[in-house]
Amino acid sequence: AVTRYDNGALAVEALKAGKVDCVIIDNEPAKAYVAANTGLKILETAYAVEDYAICFQKGNTELKDAVNGALKELIADGSVKAIVDKYINTGDGAELVGVPVEFEDTDKPDLVMATNAEFPPYEYIDGDMYYGIDVEVAKIIADKLGYDLKIANVAFDSIIPGVQTGKFDMGMAGMTVTPDRIEMVDFSDSYATGVQAVIVAEDGK
Repeated sequence: AVTRYDNGALAVEALKAGKVDCVIIDNEPAKAYVAANTGLKILETAYAVEDYAICFQKGNTELKDAVNGALKELIADGSVKAIVDKYINTGDGAELVGVPVEFEDTDKPDLVMATNAEFPPYEYIDGDMYYGIDVEVAKIIADKLGYDLKIANVAFDSIIPGVQTGKFDMGMAGMTVTPDRIEMVDFSDSYATGVQAVIVAEDGK
C-alpha cells in the first residue's frame, strides 16, 4: 500500500512511528531528514533521475518566455550552478540569500511563486526567512526581470491548481516534469536535476 503525505516531514514522522515501512523522496531532502532524525538511513540504491522546472499557467507564454530567457542567462553565467553548489555540492559556507516570510512590498511589480517550504535544501523556512535552491533561483530571476518575489507557502498539491487559476504566477517546489503535469501547466526549461531515494528505519525490515 502507498500512502501520500503533504510534505516530507510528515512522511518521516510516519516512518518513525512505524506507520509506513519506507519513505520515497528526492535524494537531497532525504539526506536532510536523515541528518535531522536518529535511527534512519538511506538505502544505497540508484533510482530515477528527474528534471526540475518552474510551472506556469497554460498559455502564459509571456511570463514563461521571460523566465526562460533569464534562466538561460543565469545558467550560462554560472549563477544557478553556484546556488546549487552552495546548498548541495560544496557546502563552502557561502552566504545564504533568503526571502522574507512577511512580504515586503515595493514599487516593483510582484512575482508570486507558490511553493511548499518543507523540502530542504530546495525550500524551507528558517526564522522569518525562506531559504533554499528554488528560493534563491527564483529571486535572481525576479531581480533580473525587475520583479519583487513574493512566496506563497502552500500544500504541494495546491501549487498546480493555484497556478492553473492564476492565483499564483508560477510554481517552484522541486517539481518534476511529468506527462500528467504537462497536461495541466506549462514548464520552463530545467534548472536542476533530482534523484529519488528511499529512507528506512535502521532497525526496520
